Amino acid sequence: MQGGLRHESNGKGGVDSRALNIAYVRPKITFGKDEGLQLTLQPRAWIYAGDLDDNPDLADYRGYADLRAIVGWKRGLQLSALGRIGHDGDNESVQFDLTYPMMKLMSGSFSLYLHAQYFTGYGESLLRYNERESMFRIGFSLYR
Repeated sequence: MQGGLRHESNGKGGVDSRALNIAYVRPKITFGKDEGLQLTLQPRAWIYAGDLDDNPDLADYRGYADLRAIVGWKRGLQLSALGRIGHDGDNESVQFDLTYPMMKLMSGSFSLYLHAQYFTGYGESLLRYNERESMFRIGFSLYR
């Protein structure tokens, strides 16, 4: 079980400045053996903390919950899918992440992952949350 407070900001100033805070809870259940193929389910529910003056209808696009499913090996290749729908049951979003630990390719124990991500839907950015976007990214991550 994980819970906490999360702050998100677009890092801009003036009229383009956007920020939000949420308080969330995320239980986790994993099926499979520690060294074998695993399936992990992580539902997350949240409330918006503070005002949403800059984005008054953000919940219509981001909603109040999401679900992440992860399949793969704890120390190997993993594919995750994150789904979310807006408050009124529309404005859906999905995100797929494919990660592979670089320590498998080179010696060492430093956690660095080759990371490919695809997002399509609403709410990806705080400035254009109400516009449908599709993005593909590839790079490295320190956490998955």
